Amino acid sequence: MKLSAQQIEQLYAFTRRHYVEWYDLQSELVDHLANAIEQEWEQNPNRSFEEILNKEFQKFGVFGFMDVVEERQKFLNKKYSRLIWSYYREFFGLPKVILTLTLFFAVHTINQLIVNPDFFPTIVFSFSLIGLIYTLKRRNDFKRKAKMTGLKWFFEDIMLNRDSILLFLLPSAIFNFFNFFQNNLESSQWTLIVSEIAIVLVVLLVFIQLMVVPKRVAKDLSKLYPEYC
Repeated sequence: MKLSAQQIEQLYAFTRRHYVEWYDLQSELVDHLANAIEQEWEQNPNRSFEEILNKEFQKFGVFGFMDVVEERQKFLNKKYSRLIWSYYREFFGLPKVILTLTLFFAVHTINQLIVNPDFFPTIVFSFSLIGLIYTLKRRNDFKRKAKMTGLKWFFEDIMLNRDSILLFLLPSAIFNFFNFFQNNLESSQWTLIVSEIAIVLVVLLVFIQLMVVPKRVAKDLSKLYPEYC
């Protein structure tokens, strides 16, 4: 016996009542519950929909769906990290390594023209500020889209949280990095080259996390969930 469209909608409403607000996670739980209910009906066709649903929900334990949300969050964080590093490695192989080298020589050339010990921290702080403003704008765009469609997406929240953490922690990390160089290493051409390489690596990381990964994730989500478009 198959569930009706109305019963499927009841399952979505059930997940929302139990604090699962993201449509992609709701869909996974609804699929799981629907399959369990249909299998139970094959064995016991006289049992009611609500009775089987409550029985299946009890299997999730005293915290209900919260454990599922936590596990899904861990999984998506790991998946997001793998995506970032897989795309990061692409910039050190052909043909993108040419772009990476071009960026390095551009930073090196600017550094030769602007003889200023605060050049590196300033450019990274500026880049971080631009990224933070972009992330805040994207957060507002996601909220506006969720309000219009009535759908929130778990992966979007994961991306935004990680972007915010990166951009808040990056300035202090950069400050400590250059402070270490100034206090512990003699100023030399090699010191400057190491600093230039570091800034290129940081710029690439921020660019990939803010620009590359979200577009590819959106493409994948569109294939899994037509509603995402």
